[in-house]
Amino acid sequence: MGKYKEQIFNSVLLIIGLVLFILSLYHFSVRISLIDFIILLIFAIILDNLGIIYTDIKLSLSPAVGMAVFIIYGFLPAAMLMIASTMFDTMVMRKKIKNGFLNGAMFSTTYIIAGWVFLFIGGKTGIVELYQINYILVYVIVSFLVNNFILYYALKVQGKILFKEYWNESVILELLTYIIMLPISLLVSYIYFKYNFNMFVLSLTPLIFIAYVFRMVRDLIKANKRLNAVYDMVKIINSKLELDKVFDAIIDVISRVVSISGAAVYIVDGNGISVLGKAVANKNIQEVFKQNYFKDEGIIGKCINTNKTILCRNIKEDDIFNKEYFSEYFNSGIVVPMRFSGNIIGCLLILQVEVGAFDEDASKIVEIIADQSSIAIINAKKYYEVSKSSITDPLTKTYNRRYFNDALLKNILKSNEDNVPVSLIMFDLDNFKHINDTYGHLVGDEVLREVAKRIKNNVRDNDIVSRFGGEEFTVILPKLVAEQAYMIAERIRNEISLSPISTSKGDIYITITGGVADYPKKADSAEKLISHADRALYAGGKSKGRNKIAIYEV
Repeated sequence: MGKYKEQIFNSVLLIIGLVLFILSLYHFSVRISLIDFIILLIFAIILDNLGIIYTDIKLSLSPAVGMAVFIIYGFLPAAMLMIASTMFDTMVMRKKIKNGFLNGAMFSTTYIIAGWVFLFIGGKTGIVELYQINYILVYVIVSFLVNNFILYYALKVQGKILFKEYWNESVILELLTYIIMLPISLLVSYIYFKYNFNMFVLSLTPLIFIAYVFRMVRDLIKANKRLNAVYDMVKIINSKLELDKVFDAIIDVISRVVSISGAAVYIVDGNGISVLGKAVANKNIQEVFKQNYFKDEGIIGKCINTNKTILCRNIKEDDIFNKEYFSEYFNSGIVVPMRFSGNIIGCLLILQVEVGAFDEDASKIVEIIADQSSIAIINAKKYYEVSKSSITDPLTKTYNRRYFNDALLKNILKSNEDNVPVSLIMFDLDNFKHINDTYGHLVGDEVLREVAKRIKNNVRDNDIVSRFGGEEFTVILPKLVAEQAYMIAERIRNEISLSPISTSKGDIYITITGGVADYPKKADSAEKLISHADRALYAGGKSKGRNKIAIYEV
C-alpha cells in the first residue's frame, strides 16, 4: 500500500509539473538568451553543490540566482533555471535519476504557481521599484509554502520518518535562506538594470563565498548537535531505568543526528539469539523487522559474530543485506554492534530509503551512540533484575504477595476507568501438609514449583499469577467476569489433578480447589474481592469435598 501511494503521488507530481511547464511555454515568452541562461545556470549549479544536505532536504543559495532571474526576465526563465539546476545536481552530481525528475517537477510546480499568483495580483517583472517589493514578497512566500507542502508529502508517502525536530529545523533554515536571498536578489537585479549583464554576473560571485561560509556554520552546528546527542545518551544512562524507555531514547537520539527511515534495536539473550527490542518505521512496514536472529543468521548475525560495523550504501547490491525482509523497502543501512566489557550485548540497525544515504561520518557517530547505549541497556537490565527479585517469589517464580496487593489495586482502578470487570481466582492445594509430612519439605517445594508452572501455562499473557502464601495461589484476570474466570480455573484444576507431578521421590498426585469472584459485580473493593474469592474457595469448594471450583454468590 505504501509503494502504491508513492507511485500515485510521484505520477501526479510529474504530470502537474509537466502540464504547468507546457502551458507556461505556450502562454509566455522566454526573455533570456541561451548564453546568458547557461552562465547563470553555472552559478546556480555551483551554489547547489555548496548546499547543505539536511536529512532528506538540500538547502542552497541557488534560489537567489533564480529570484534575480525572476525579477529581471520573468517567472518562466526563473523556473527553467531552477528546474535545470536541481535536475543537474540530483541526476549528475548525486546520481539519483528518479529523484532528479521528481525534483524538477516539484520546482516546476513551485515556481510556476508562484509566478502565476504574482501576475494575477498585478506584479510586473523587468523593473526594480519599491512598490514591487510587496508583489515579490508574495512570490517568495507562495514558492516557499508550495515547495514545503510538496516536499512534506513526498517524504511522507515514501515512508520516511518525519521527526518533528528535524522537519522544523530544516524549514527554519530554508526560511532563513529566503530571508538572506531576497535583499541580495533585489541588489543584484538593481545592478543589472543600472549597469549591464557583466556587472550583474560579477555581483553574483560573493554568493559563492556566502554559501561556503553558510556550509561551514552548518557543519559546526551539526558537530555541536552530535556532541549534544552523546551528552543526551550519558543523561539517559543516569535517568532511564526501564528497558523500553531506553530503546525509545536510543532511537530518538540517533534520529537527531542521522537521517533515518527506519531503525531497530536487537538484544542478545542468554542463548545467543538476537531478539528485537524496538523497531521504528512507517506503520505500514514495521512488520518487516524480523523478531529473532539465530547465531550466524542474516546481517544481524554477521554484525554480532564479526563484532564490526557494517555500512551498506546500496542494500540491493549487497549479498547479505538484500536477503533481509526489509530490503524491499530500504536502500541504505548501518548495523553497529553494542559492546559492554568486551562482550556483544546487541546491535543497532539504521535504515534509509535513499541509496548512499550513509557515509563513514554517519557510521562513526552511530558507533559512539551505540557505545553509550550499551551502558544504558545494561543498567536497565540490572534494575529490572533487582526490581523483579523484590516482587517475585523465589521458589515458584510467580509474583509475591506484595506485588499481588499492588497489582490488584491497579487493576481495580483500571476497571473503574475503562468500565470493564476484573476477576480473581484463589487456589489452595488439597492436603498439601500430608505431602510435606510424608515426603519432606524439599519434595513439597518441587510440587509447588510444578503447580505454579501449570497455572502459568493455562492463563493469558496479561493475567497475573501470584503466590499468596504457603500453598495458596492467586490469579488476577483483567476484563473477565467470574463465569469466564471459572472456565480458566476449571482448566487449571484439570491440568493439575489429572496428571501426576514428577518428583525426586516419584510421581505424586495432587488436587487443587479454587474460589472465584469478580469486581464490581460480586465485590465493590479490593479487600472484598479477596474475601469473597476466599469464601468461595472454602465454603463452595473445600466444604464440599475439595478438588472443586466455586463462584462466590452474593
